[in-house]
Amino acid sequence: MGRLNEDNNFLYLAASLLILLLASPLANSLPEGFAYWILKAIITVTIIVCYLSLNFGKRWRVFTGALVLFMISSSILREYGNLGSATLLDLVIMLVFFVTVAYSAARRVLLRGAVDFNKIVGAFTIYLLLGLIWSTLYLFVLEVSPTAFNGMEHVNWADNFSTATYFSYVTLTTLGYGDISPAEPLSRVLVFLEAMAGTFYMAVVIASLIGSHVSKRNTNN
Repeated sequence: MGRLNEDNNFLYLAASLLILLLASPLANSLPEGFAYWILKAIITVTIIVCYLSLNFGKRWRVFTGALVLFMISSSILREYGNLGSATLLDLVIMLVFFVTVAYSAARRVLLRGAVDFNKIVGAFTIYLLLGLIWSTLYLFVLEVSPTAFNGMEHVNWADNFSTATYFSYVTLTTLGYGDISPAEPLSRVLVFLEAMAGTFYMAVVIASLIGSHVSKRNTNN
């Protein structure tokens, strides 16, 4: 991918997110407890990749640094404190991270400037982040209401991460296989909001590409 710069920074972020998605089902095949530490390590590395690749200024560096410290703190809390509190802290950190990165990336990718390969990868990265945002929300709902979904049991979030992520992307793409389904009002609201977000995002991406093409043609003329 070459030396990291503003022309390829989204390549590194997309790669780290894909590694997270590919590693989650593999981690579940390992002995109990390993999935948690593997996913925590990959998410922490992803935060560091964001720190290095998405240089959004001093506040961004402070924000990503604080997230890494909170990730370490939640691991310590899990080992020596309350497991439930550590789980909620993990999910809150992940949700804040995914939402913030998606918002910051969208401001720099969508409906702005000429379209190049890095921006196309950036648009794909935002799509990955949308799926991860909702998978984290589904895990959070399961902590609050263990019977919120049919076909998805309430277990440790790391053991459920690949299942929640699978369901999230199936919903985001509006495939809806039916093996997992929402069973309560809150989970149903989240599901149809994700389906709407996936459809709307594709419309925004298409509008961005068309707008950039028209703007470039008018400039050349």
